[in-house]
Amino acid sequence: MKDNTKNYVSNFGEDYAKSLPSLADSMIKTLQFFDCKRIYGVGGDFAANLIRAFENDFKVLPSSNEMHASFSACGQAEVAGIGFCITTYTVGSLPCMSAAALAKSEGLPVVFISGAPGENETGELAIHHTVTSFSSWNVEYDATLKSFRGLGLRAERLQGARNFGQPSLASEQFFKLVAHAFINREPVFIEIPRDLIFCKTQDIEMPLSKDFIIKDMVNLKGANFIATEINNKLKVAKHPLVYIGENIKLNPILAKKILLFCEQFQIPFVSSWFGKGVLDEFHPLSLGSYNGVFSSRHTRRYIENQVDYIFEIATSIFQLDTNLAFNTGTHLISSFKNKTLLKGTAVHQKDIIKVLDCLTNANILAFKFKKEPEGIVPILGDAPVDFNNLTKILNDIQRETTQPFIYFPEIGNSYFTSYSLKTRQSSLGRSWVCNSWYGAMGTSLPYARATAEILKGKKANDAVVVITGDGGFHFQLNELIHFMKGSLSVIIIYMRNNIFHLGKNSDAAIYSCNDVNFDVIKLIEAYGGNAKKCTTVSEFSNCFKAWTAENNGIKLIEVPALPNDDRQGHEIKLLNLYISAKNGIPKAMEQWEAVSAI
Repeated sequence: MKDNTKNYVSNFGEDYAKSLPSLADSMIKTLQFFDCKRIYGVGGDFAANLIRAFENDFKVLPSSNEMHASFSACGQAEVAGIGFCITTYTVGSLPCMSAAALAKSEGLPVVFISGAPGENETGELAIHHTVTSFSSWNVEYDATLKSFRGLGLRAERLQGARNFGQPSLASEQFFKLVAHAFINREPVFIEIPRDLIFCKTQDIEMPLSKDFIIKDMVNLKGANFIATEINNKLKVAKHPLVYIGENIKLNPILAKKILLFCEQFQIPFVSSWFGKGVLDEFHPLSLGSYNGVFSSRHTRRYIENQVDYIFEIATSIFQLDTNLAFNTGTHLISSFKNKTLLKGTAVHQKDIIKVLDCLTNANILAFKFKKEPEGIVPILGDAPVDFNNLTKILNDIQRETTQPFIYFPEIGNSYFTSYSLKTRQSSLGRSWVCNSWYGAMGTSLPYARATAEILKGKKANDAVVVITGDGGFHFQLNELIHFMKGSLSVIIIYMRNNIFHLGKNSDAAIYSCNDVNFDVIKLIEAYGGNAKKCTTVSEFSNCFKAWTAENNGIKLIEVPALPNDDRQGHEIKLLNLYISAKNGIPKAMEQWEAVSAI
């Protein structure tokens, strides 16, 4: 891009021209405003100027491939509130599509930044990386922009100066796109021509704070009327319940206010499956998470037999089948009659917060809720460890220590089993992090890496714990090189059954994901870590306790898992039965109808 500084001097004067920043400087200022400290990515020719612009102000961290870089940015958004990823043109940015779909589904503010050909490079010539075939009659420069827009995202290419003496507005365009991600909690895609990055651009005056950019957004009126109605219902209730949804995940202010409300009036709370891991599940008012037939017997018994009023907060506007016990008809809360729904339709759930503020002055007496003892039954130390008792072992260990474990379950058996985990409040406000709705395999290590980076920066002692099957692990294990390079700490629980077990209905070769001769311990040692094979409860417990106390480097516990029904957890048994029933297997259909009946 031609330097037009002389034109700006001629048009607006020398002082104005001297005040103009480069686009690089303006983008850095914007990213710092949104608390960016790390950008994940993979280098490339069209991204080289971007990397050069950012490398002195941020940690521009490599990933093993673009998909993992973008998954790490999603994990960063989950625990830090916003995530950033950088790639090169098309060949680098198109592999981020799966993560962009994940971010769209999970409501994650992720900023996908891609280098692009310079504005002086585009024309009739097909440039390398363009999605153009040998037989095309036209050159396609916008394939990636169209692809991201196809996911329903805001996707734009920054533009240079278009008029003599008038600098470009690329700086403002960039700020507005990042702000859109932050305000609306959804991903954006930005292509940046490489010849614009060090050119002058219009300077922008930054807002006072991030809160300021949403302060003037409209809020719904009538909070006092809603609070009065809730107050009236609470006055006549004997066993009320607060049911918390997934929109609490990125809103620490809302989470704090919900907890204060529950504590003030001694009302028990339970989260949806998708809202899990935000509030402390060891809290005396917590009933864990609820999802119909998939819930623990203890939680189901209280909710379905005693509760007489439900205050439902921050759940999804559209009902999500996974979050409603897969539409089995067993999710009592979804059809509960005496209920107040407060979904939260304002930006960052400001309407819910307003109602909760009104409720702090509610004229009701505190309830006398007392959680029923769960009856902790010890597991014999020589019993084999498997999915059927894994969560109980971990819960027993977590109960004994104040050190929070932050769990990253991989999609598959590990994910569904993890709903029986009890989590403590972590220093990051999240203790269970997973792409629960979109369900993309291969995200647990990139998510864990992003969190480990943040914990290391904070010098926090929370333990990062990945629970994965061998299929999910092999999908992403090359990301371990970055744990090694960054001296990051992680404990991987490697449930080894050598197959993709979840939903398996036949013995087709496609379900085989491993080889019996594969030596995962030697692999971890090659990454500078420690690994141990544990077959019994005592072996596993002793190893896990020692490694969480040490909390240093890469650790892996290999657990030989058997695909037998008696070795599966409650959720896995039900889900595999559900999948078989949905696939039309007669016996499974009969069994599912029996177990899901209320």
